[in-house]
Amino acid sequence: MKIQSLSFIMLAVLATASIQSCSPDRAKAYNNRTNVDPNGLAFIQGAHEGGLTEIEASKIALKNSTNKEVTDFAAMLIKDHSEAGVEIDTLADHKYVYLKPQVNKEHTELLDSLATKTGAAFDKAYIEMMVKDHEEAKELFDGGKESTYTDIREIADKIAPKIDDHLKTAKSIQASLK
Repeated sequence: MKIQSLSFIMLAVLATASIQSCSPDRAKAYNNRTNVDPNGLAFIQGAHEGGLTEIEASKIALKNSTNKEVTDFAAMLIKDHSEAGVEIDTLADHKYVYLKPQVNKEHTELLDSLATKTGAAFDKAYIEMMVKDHEEAKELFDGGKESTYTDIREIADKIAPKIDDHLKTAKSIQASLK
């Protein structure tokens, strides 16, 4: 009887531990024990947040713009940032960095404001946002290339040329909208 009771208690403890290990709280606790320094953490989180924001803004562009150049650019950004996002998410998992599944409050407000615009006003606001965001991303990824962590450097080196291309294209579209 003691063995059955002990077995039942052990099973209950294991089940509880197993359930708690799947908890979102566990993921949030990752940032307290990441395998990166503060610069690496900022790179991973910044790349993730920037990518999510640009994807969401580009989805709005597909709905609110009638300019083919803008919608083609938006479609390219969704594709490229989704692919880069998989790599950033994988890096975050390996480094025990928790990433929020949605954009932050500041970016949500920007996206909400963007979504109220249409036509030429939308195109101008969207492209201005993309130029600014890609300039910031360029700085972020240039910093990532200097990381002491090989895996962060490799990701930054791999993704940076796309960011440069996106920035160049956004500036070209911006010039054509004036």
